Amino acid sequence: MPFYQKKDNQFYLYFQKDTRSPIPFGDPFGWELATTSDFVKYKTYGEVLKKGQEDSEDQFIYAGSVFEKPDDKISAYYTGYNRNFVSQNRPSQVLLKASSTDGITWTKEGKADKLAPQEGYDPDNWRDPNVVWNEETNEYLLILGTRLKSDVKKKTGRLVYYTSKDCKDWSFKGDFWTPDLYTMIEMPQLFKEGDWWYLVYSEYDLEKTTHYVMSKKIMGPWIIPEQDTFSGRAYYAARTATNGKERFLFGWVPSKEAGKDENNYLWGGTFLPLEVKQNKIGELDVAMPHRLKAAVKEKVSFHQQEISSPFRRSEVPLIGGISSKSFLLKNKISFKPSTRSFSIIFCENPETGEGYEFNIDLKRQELSVRRTPNLRWYQMLNIGLTRQVKLKPETDYEVSLFVDDTVAVMEIAGTVLSCRIEKNNYHGLSLAVVDGSVTVK
Repeated sequence: MPFYQKKDNQFYLYFQKDTRSPIPFGDPFGWELATTSDFVKYKTYGEVLKKGQEDSEDQFIYAGSVFEKPDDKISAYYTGYNRNFVSQNRPSQVLLKASSTDGITWTKEGKADKLAPQEGYDPDNWRDPNVVWNEETNEYLLILGTRLKSDVKKKTGRLVYYTSKDCKDWSFKGDFWTPDLYTMIEMPQLFKEGDWWYLVYSEYDLEKTTHYVMSKKIMGPWIIPEQDTFSGRAYYAARTATNGKERFLFGWVPSKEAGKDENNYLWGGTFLPLEVKQNKIGELDVAMPHRLKAAVKEKVSFHQQEISSPFRRSEVPLIGGISSKSFLLKNKISFKPSTRSFSIIFCENPETGEGYEFNIDLKRQELSVRRTPNLRWYQMLNIGLTRQVKLKPETDYEVSLFVDDTVAVMEIAGTVLSCRIEKNNYHGLSLAVVDGSVTVK
């Protein structure tokens, strides 16, 4: 839950730190805080918005949003959750509020009574408020995720909204967005760039990732862009914040059960920032933050080479190997017309050829990630780890591969794909080409 403070040029990252005892959702948690200006150096503060008692409405503190009001007071609306209330026939999720003068020390202000679950909606799914100022109507608008009070498998997930002139006296207005696509919508956020409004949200029953839609008006209608996700299946619960010049996404790459590639994802994981850029038609491209790339100081260069492989697959090493579990590969790649595909293979065992590969299928115009060779069935659960790309032959594209322990991120032409890699034990780095020719510069 990001918040930018101009006075100290810092992003304040509020997050829930699950102890994984047991896995997941073990011990109750509040909001912890870390601050950064460059996504390289961080200062941590521990739990700043503290969880309640065992019988409190905020036994757990779930998601919310932080914003600054005109009186320079920092406010938070957040979700209180008590797992014991479900069996007691009490609403297990309620909205609460808190205030702060510095973003570090918080004073709880109790339940926001007028923001209680409304009739007809599920009181156990009423969460993740986001507050934005609506310049057109000169009032605050608060949206949150919920669903109708019905079978949990029915696709009644929706956003509802409230309005207020003073951020105190809220009026419930009903449904804000009802796409009938999901069983539940989480982590909504509204923001405006230029002429466009964007609605960012996450869902866990269809593609299980973070999406966005766009509109020329804050109330819609909302357009689903051609590629409406940011980084595939392994990126969730992302929201954005801006420093006035750049806008960034703050989400997580999920960890895996028992730390194994072939296992399911866990709830929560490793923080990954992504820069968001509006393209010519108003859609959103993403990239790794340039400050993060610039933090890589030690450099190794390699010679330009062309890899040709008509009617077959060829693989050549790019360099002799990388001795670290964290590195950035950045270069330019171009390909000849009719080339079928190429792959960057990393964390590769030089003796067996086993490793990971980010593959670009040029016929399908698709970026994906997988184990190679992917034997035995199966070595990596990579369902949903695909992205659309739009690449033209004989054009130079900058390619970045960022590997940091068990997280890998690939970036090319405004498209990013992140994933979890649990076998970062070898250091080979190669390029493979299928039926065509690729030049690495």
